Amino acid sequence: MTLRKSGNSLVLTVSADFKDEIGCQYTVNQRSDGSIVYQPVSKPNIFDDADWMNYDYQRDLQEDPELQLLDPVGKERLEE
Repeated sequence: MTLRKSGNSLVLTVSADFKDEIGCQYTVNQRSDGSIVYQPVSKPNIFDDADWMNYDYQRDLQEDPELQLLDPVGKERLEE
């Protein structure tokens, strides 16, 4: 691989044999020995949060006015 300049960035090209999805994001670290390490950026799972683990969906369905059933006001098509 050859390090190239593209605008204000430096570019290392990855071989087409490398199996990953286009757009996959990586963090990059350069070690003291000069090696460059690319690590995939992991996206956090919002449901691993303690607030979500203790979330009461049923209570929210009953108490949140935006989640209540609506009375039809026009020509809504209702399933019977």
